[in-house]
Amino acid sequence: MEEHILICEDTLEGILTAVYTAYEKHYRPEQTAIVTSEEGNLRLFAVYDHILTDPDKSEKVIRTLKRRFGEEGFYIFCLALASTGADKGTVVYRTIARGLGLRRPFSVFARHADPEVDRVQKLKYNAWHEMHQLLGFVRFRELKNGVLFSGIHPKNNVLPFLADHFSDRFPGEDFLILDEGRDLFAVHEAGEQWFLARNLLFEQEDVKESGEEGLYQELFRHFCHTIAVEARGNMALQKSMLPLRFRTYMTEFTKMSVESGHPEQTEDFVPECGNGTDNSSP
Repeated sequence: MEEHILICEDTLEGILTAVYTAYEKHYRPEQTAIVTSEEGNLRLFAVYDHILTDPDKSEKVIRTLKRRFGEEGFYIFCLALASTGADKGTVVYRTIARGLGLRRPFSVFARHADPEVDRVQKLKYNAWHEMHQLLGFVRFRELKNGVLFSGIHPKNNVLPFLADHFSDRFPGEDFLILDEGRDLFAVHEAGEQWFLARNLLFEQEDVKESGEEGLYQELFRHFCHTIAVEARGNMALQKSMLPLRFRTYMTEFTKMSVESGHPEQTEDFVPECGNGTDNSSP
């Protein structure tokens, strides 16, 4: 039996379009792989198909997943597909196939001995963990036009989950969240649904802060330093709870560049707030 390798776009819609194609052509799951980039070395006797993203096909798969696996099962698949794992398309597709063969499809997630189901759970956890961290680490700053702006640089493609969270938290605010690594924006207009956009062009004037923003940032930094207990500082614990890679756009770890209006991280500025303070008894 020949092996089929489906190459698709690295998006939820792209991978689910490939899943639809695999079912449409009756490919055997164990002999089918879904990848999001060309492999360095082509496999001998394998058939390669390039799949174009089709919103209608992906929507049909989404409806099936929600109906058969429930909202929780669909959420697990979405988080797994948001991860950086090169094998995510393949293991999600094969887990879907196994689940649909069961009377209760959601019970497939209890099959911890199945290496592909276990891999889906690990990919899901990696994306969920980073998303959960960013829910607390995202820092918005107010621009001159009143829009709230934040930049992030996550490993996993968790921007849609963050946009969903903050649109519920700030329904009356206009805000933008930029995933710098993917050049992807989450755009939310007050009272409207959020959406994703790429390649938005900003002039330097567009990202200048409002008049009061700098004052509030300085007040927050002062608050961070004031509440710290220097004698109980624990930098090793701080770094384990708040990795360095998250700090570029965190107000308490940055100073603003007067020239550009952008945050700049400086080696001599390390706040004591949230420094892993050890509150246990001496």
